[in-house]
Amino acid sequence: MKSENEHKHGVENNGYRDVQFLTGTQDRLRILQVLSESPHAQSELEKKVDVHRTTLRRNLRELQERDWVTERSGKVYEITPVGRFVLSSFTDLLEDIESAAKIGSFLSKVPRKFSVDVDALSSGEIAVNGFDVPFEAVNEFTAFIENADRLRLCAPAINPKYASVLAQRASTTDSEIVGPAECFETIGQAEPAEFDALQRSETVQMIVVDEYPSYGICFSENKYMIIAYNDGSGIYGVVRFDDPVPGIERWMKEKYASFKRAENRIKTD
Repeated sequence: MKSENEHKHGVENNGYRDVQFLTGTQDRLRILQVLSESPHAQSELEKKVDVHRTTLRRNLRELQERDWVTERSGKVYEITPVGRFVLSSFTDLLEDIESAAKIGSFLSKVPRKFSVDVDALSSGEIAVNGFDVPFEAVNEFTAFIENADRLRLCAPAINPKYASVLAQRASTTDSEIVGPAECFETIGQAEPAEFDALQRSETVQMIVVDEYPSYGICFSENKYMIIAYNDGSGIYGVVRFDDPVPGIERWMKEKYASFKRAENRIKTD
C-alpha cells in the first residue's frame, strides 16, 4: 500500500521515476534522439543506436508504455509529441547541469569572496580545461586577444607564449596590459624579441602594479572575459561575455580601473 506521502506526491514521484528510467542507460536517450530526426525501422535503430536487439526491444516497449514512442506498421517506430517534449526538456536539463559543473569548477579557482554571482556567470560562455579538452580555455583566451581591436588586460600572470600573439597585434590593437613586475620580467626573459616589440609599440602600454587580483580581467570594445588560473599560474578556465549584462560590464571596468589606478602604476621602460 502506498504511503500518504506517495499519494500526495504521486505526480512528482512518477516524474522522478521517469527521469530515473531515462537516465538509466544512454541507449534510451539515444533512441529518442534518433527517432526525433525521422521514423526508423527496428533494424535501422539497432545499427544507429548500436545496441543488442533484445535490449532495443525492451527499451522500445518501455518507451511505448510511457507514450514517448509509437509503433507504425512493419515495426517502424516514431517519437510522439510527448516524447519530443521529454527529449527537449531533458536536453535542456543536461545543458544546465553541464553549465553548473563548469561554473563550479571555474569558481573553485577564484577567491571565495569573488563578487560575481552564479546567475551572472551563467549568462556567459564558459570554457574549462579538462581531460578531453585540455586547451579549451587557453584557446578561448588566445582567440579573444587575437580578435580584439582595443584590449584591456589585467592578470596576475601572462604565459610568455601569448607575447607573440600580442606582438603580432601590436600595430593594429590599442592595448593596455596590467600586471605584476614578475609577469613582464618572465616575458622579457623568455621572449625578448616579442617583449621588445611590445615596448617599442606606440599602441601598447604595459603597466606594472603592486596590487593585482588572483584572477584575470580582459575586455575589448564589446566583449568581456574573466580568467581563472591554476596553481601553476596557467589559465584554467574562462568565462566570455559577448553581450554582458550591465552588472558584469560595470563590475569589470571598475575592477580594472581600481588595479590600474595612478598611484599603483609604473610604466615599463
